[in-house]
Amino acid sequence: MSQSSVLDEQRRQHYLTAMGISSWYPRAILAHAPKPLGLAETTADAPLAEAQAQAESPLAAVRPERANHAAEPARPARIEAAPARPRAATVPRFGLSLSVVGPLLIADSLPRGQDQAQQAAQQLLWNILAAVGQSEAALRTHHIVQWPLFTNPRVDQGIDQARIYVDEKLEQFQRQFGPRWLLSFGGVMPKLNRWQQPQGEHQGLTWVALPSLQKMLLEPQQKAVAWSRLKPLLSQM
Repeated sequence: MSQSSVLDEQRRQHYLTAMGISSWYPRAILAHAPKPLGLAETTADAPLAEAQAQAESPLAAVRPERANHAAEPARPARIEAAPARPRAATVPRFGLSLSVVGPLLIADSLPRGQDQAQQAAQQLLWNILAAVGQSEAALRTHHIVQWPLFTNPRVDQGIDQARIYVDEKLEQFQRQFGPRWLLSFGGVMPKLNRWQQPQGEHQGLTWVALPSLQKMLLEPQQKAVAWSRLKPLLSQM
């Protein structure tokens, strides 16, 4: 560009300013526009140069929404607790000897880990039965219940199922042998049926709760407790 052209442009800008006319320049380069004049000494080109620099910058289109605010801390993700699984029913463990001797149905709680009564406990049982007029010859059937029946943990073998199973055995003996009284030694039958009294009725049978044979062997005074509960049956036999 010639020096005269530059001088003419400066003079034009001076006249316009003296007449109060403001010159306007685009903030971005227009399509097909001629190259701007190199007027480095004038201040009118500052907006154009700034617009051109912003247009060429790859970050010009990115405007931070909160430039003057500190970044907020990330909130921890909310972890929802997994639904609780239903608790499995507690499986009772017990041994129960069921016998029918004459008109008596005997339910004898076995010590844990034993599948039959000890010899001393068995002899004590026969002594008690002899006192109420029954002998070993009157034994009609004998069955051992070992609970739980199965080792599979998925099988429902809670206390309700144990009670149902034992009651079915009692009903079977009632149909076959027709006993009239139920003698319950130890705590298995009272716990299964939630008995609170030492005697009552169960499935049409008059029952009497007695100390376990093992307990009577270890604590002889418990024999007096058993005898006091058996005496009322003597007049009915």
